[in-house]
Amino acid sequence: MPERWTPGDVLDYEVLLEGELSSSSHPGNSRDWFQGYKGRLIPKRIICSWLESRVKSTHTVLPGSTVNRLIRISSIVTAFFGLLAGVGLGWGGLAYSGSHPVNLFLILVLLSGIPFLLTSIAIILSFFPTGIGRSGRLTHRLIKILRGMVSFSKRLGLIDRVHADAVFSGITRFRNRSAIYHSLLRWSVSSVIQLRAFCFHLGILVAVLWRGIVQDVAFAWQTTLNINPENLYRFTLFLSRPWRFFISPPALEQVEGSRIILKEGIIGLNNSDLVVWWPFLCLLILTYGVLPRLLLLGYSLIRKRIVLATLPFSDTMSKRLLMLMMAPRVEVTGDEPPREFETESSSSSTKSLKHESMDFQVLIPSYREDLMMEDSWMKYLSVYWGASLEQINAVSLDDEEDAHLLASLSRQNSGRNGLLVVFEGWRPYTAAAGLYVDSILTQLPSGTAVFAALAGRPGMGFKMEDRDKEDFRQWKRLLLGDVGSGICEIVELKGWQ
Repeated sequence: MPERWTPGDVLDYEVLLEGELSSSSHPGNSRDWFQGYKGRLIPKRIICSWLESRVKSTHTVLPGSTVNRLIRISSIVTAFFGLLAGVGLGWGGLAYSGSHPVNLFLILVLLSGIPFLLTSIAIILSFFPTGIGRSGRLTHRLIKILRGMVSFSKRLGLIDRVHADAVFSGITRFRNRSAIYHSLLRWSVSSVIQLRAFCFHLGILVAVLWRGIVQDVAFAWQTTLNINPENLYRFTLFLSRPWRFFISPPALEQVEGSRIILKEGIIGLNNSDLVVWWPFLCLLILTYGVLPRLLLLGYSLIRKRIVLATLPFSDTMSKRLLMLMMAPRVEVTGDEPPREFETESSSSSTKSLKHESMDFQVLIPSYREDLMMEDSWMKYLSVYWGASLEQINAVSLDDEEDAHLLASLSRQNSGRNGLLVVFEGWRPYTAAAGLYVDSILTQLPSGTAVFAALAGRPGMGFKMEDRDKEDFRQWKRLLLGDVGSGICEIVELKGWQ
């Protein structure tokens, strides 16, 4: 896996990242790999090497190579149809029957004016940032197109069912985190659009060149407006500024000689005056059509490469992966701490909490419906803490998925609100819990009371079974160490039922 990433590499990374974090009961794989890592301790270098190792060692089909192949195929198809459309327009626009020459004004507008206007709009839009709404619509359309491409390729036999299913699975995972890669999506789409536009203009130029070589093409101008040859000559001088020092535009006499009077026809016109517009038109299409689109295509490809080269991997899930790699191995099979220490610590913590007369928001994992009994919480908070329940919130315990809720709680905090987060203490501890609490603490006003409680197995409330004792101890030992601000307290909810 080179340092220069591709969209397929990003998709593989998202699939493997989710798989690594979801198998939190076996975090030693990434930690063991990191023990043998010899490169520089830079997040991107670490993740790049990890991805390379995982891609080589995994036995499952990954979507990255298939997606990269589909992108190459779609680029070739897009370029072909763009070139074909340009050739068709250029060839058809120069239809010449002998007695009726090509209308110069019409062909200038059709083959150069309108394309140049669209190119100018594309240049302006390329410097505007993509808004959230526009980025979301772009993502939806791109994913829909990619799904259609995969289905069509599967029907044609270009990819088998296993690889198609892998791409569908990867797209589903990627869609939930597409906001992180909005710049990559934007410039990936832009590069394909600019490739088609460039090939379209190139097709026009090829058609005009070829038609002028194999056939006799005559151009003439006429108008009911009061436009004299001098004005048209000055206009051609202005348009030919980029190349007129190397190739001269039509002279004033040639401009005058190519004017056609409808009732007189072209019989009295000089053929050299009629064909002099052909090289001018070719240079016009090259200068104001092909070259700007080539620059836009190069700009889009460079921006896409820059985005891929500067992926920060600063999102929460990437940080979790790095924490899993770098976390020290904790042995939890030693002697149990003195009972007096546990009792004193837990009781003193509970007694020192300043939660009297506070309104509490309780965050509970959405799948623990047995803990969402409002009456039990109201009774416990009132009797044991002298506080009241404001609301119970079902959460995913993922700071990205719960970002909207956490932001809302931060706005609603009046200074007398507390927050209680429930984790499942019977499950093995993961660094994601510390990141979640740390995210809460950074969003809430300073001094907000934030507590964590450890729940037992489903149906057991907050009671700890003997078989889960080591996991509970590990939670108490590691959770506060992963919380950067260190102002969260772990409480025991004895008496909750």
